Amino acid sequence: MINERLDKFWLSAEWPAPDHIHAGISLRHGGISNKPFNGLNLAKHVNDDIEAVNKNREKIKQILGIDSEPVWLNQTHSNKIISLGKLTDNFDADGSISSTQKIVCVVLTADCVPLLLCNKTGTQIGAIHVGWKGLSCGIIENAVAKFSEPKSLFAWIGPNITKQHYEVGRDVLNACVAHSEDLKNAFDPVKNNHWLCDLSKLAKIILKKCGVGAIYECGLCTYENSDLFYSYRRDGITGRNASMIWME
Repeated sequence: MINERLDKFWLSAEWPAPDHIHAGISLRHGGISNKPFNGLNLAKHVNDDIEAVNKNREKIKQILGIDSEPVWLNQTHSNKIISLGKLTDNFDADGSISSTQKIVCVVLTADCVPLLLCNKTGTQIGAIHVGWKGLSCGIIENAVAKFSEPKSLFAWIGPNITKQHYEVGRDVLNACVAHSEDLKNAFDPVKNNHWLCDLSKLAKIILKKCGVGAIYECGLCTYENSDLFYSYRRDGITGRNASMIWME
């Protein structure tokens, strides 16, 4: 069972997934990391004290009532999705899926889109790290393709940087539009060769093209809510929140 102190450390996904599916994102509160990672930083690759991160990871496991170790990926802004529950010694990927109880899929973010997936029967789950690089090389399509029926999927888009705070150059626009012309609708020009980019809209466009109709969005901005979320665009050197999904 999830600890009653949940709301201080965890934001649950609001979607109609079956009751045995648990999903959401960690908050910054309650960890032992010092500045600039202050709070519940769960990433080891950001030069935080490793012992502090290990204790933070143990704390979130206790709060969520997780017995097994979440499967922490080595994220590289790729389009690679791995299937958990199978023998593997390579966790270089930006998403994972599982059909096995008690296995926790997890991705770390600090502005990128954390995308959680679940089929309507609650027998398949997935967690995807969606930045513009992964999205433009097909990570969402790769993830959805690993589910048996895309039309039966629920998708939850967690907290990410919102459009008004995410200015990008032509390289981002060109990469996304080369992947799908429809993605141009997620960009608004602001000045010469610069655009405001709506990451959530990018993800929703691709999900709909894949046949996923049941899309739920958190709507919170990582950049604006410094007390709750880490933001690379806001702070530069910072920690990471963890989005997790698992089935009982």
